[in-house]
Amino acid sequence: MAHIVHSVHSIETLDHLSGLQLANLCGLQLSEVQDLVDYGALQCAFAREGLDYFDGASLSHLLVACKQRRDYDLDLFSVVIVLQYLREIADLKMQLSQFQAMLSR
Repeated sequence: MAHIVHSVHSIETLDHLSGLQLANLCGLQLSEVQDLVDYGALQCAFAREGLDYFDGASLSHLLVACKQRRDYDLDLFSVVIVLQYLREIADLKMQLSQFQAMLSR
């Protein structure tokens, strides 16, 4: 069954995406998805019948990084760096929210 993704939030509701689905959504070649796995920027959730599957909830940052790639004509290694920074920023925002909640009690 084909899934239509209308926004970054729609991808988060999908359980898992194959590498090919991920490549199509992000405007990547399948070999580039494999390169991102090899660089450690993506983690495969599981493999079945020779295909890698990825957790939908963890891919919203990849969509943003790939948009940056298109907008600024970045190479794939730069996407890895952007992806790392996006994840770090999200982690810091979560920590800040937790600290603010603790202080407001």
